Amino acid sequence: MSSVDAYGPSSQTLTFLDAEDSDLLAAGGDTQASEYEFTDFTVPSQTQTQTQTQHSQASQVEVGDHSQTQDGPGEDAVGGLQESIHVATQGVADLCFEEEEDEDGFYTKDLPEHACRYCGIHDPNCVVMCNSTRKWFCNGRGNTSGSHIINHLVRAKCKEVTLHRDGQLGDSVLECYNCGCRNVFLLGYIPAKADSVVVLLCRQPCANQSSLKDMSWDASQWSPLIQDRCFLNWLVKIPSEEEQMRARQITAQQINKLEELWKENGDATIEDLEKPGVDEEPQAVLLRYFHIKK
Repeated sequence: MSSVDAYGPSSQTLTFLDAEDSDLLAAGGDTQASEYEFTDFTVPSQTQTQTQTQHSQASQVEVGDHSQTQDGPGEDAVGGLQESIHVATQGVADLCFEEEEDEDGFYTKDLPEHACRYCGIHDPNCVVMCNSTRKWFCNGRGNTSGSHIINHLVRAKCKEVTLHRDGQLGDSVLECYNCGCRNVFLLGYIPAKADSVVVLLCRQPCANQSSLKDMSWDASQWSPLIQDRCFLNWLVKIPSEEEQMRARQITAQQINKLEELWKENGDATIEDLEKPGVDEEPQAVLLRYFHIKK
């Protein structure tokens, strides 16, 4: 054994063991002695292998039996759960569900006579009857630029209307107070100065007559009954947006086709537009035709 002086002030003294020092090797330093030799390595026989295999299988059987014993209560719980599910399924099967009708079916079944022929809205405060065609239409726009009643009056070339008897103004035919003109496109109103009433007057000639100056009406306040392609809301109520969304949705193109159908069949409905051949457009007229001589 030899020692080396410390290298530097903070280093420790290093000690080395010599291989010839038998005392130190006997203390545990010799790991290559004969007592550490193992020479009894043998290969297991076939009998030992079978015995170990049988012992392993027996252990697995014991573990499996133990697991089945523990799983026994779980199977009962699963059976109870399945029975509960079966009872719940039977309860659901006994329930009766009614299918809701689609929007088209809702607005074509049991509708009153005064329902709008376009969309089906039938609030008495919102509908007006065309005196010429005897059809009812609402004051809502829907998907068009003007109200349904104005669309019909323009396309059918009509101009006289009647309010519903259950509406806010009762069963009234709109006409001029002075001359009896019923053209709604010429009618307007003038608020009276003294009373809280309005007077319906046509634009020409009644609203411009000098005789009105002697009455309690101010002709300068004359306003038309139709503004922005709708009747005034105080005269014919405009349906709410919710009502118009729930109503049958109809486009301007469908309105045009329906008006054409009414010229041939006054009882036609919007469902008739779905019949084959109705939506077919007529062949366009050519600017020039050629006749081939044979």
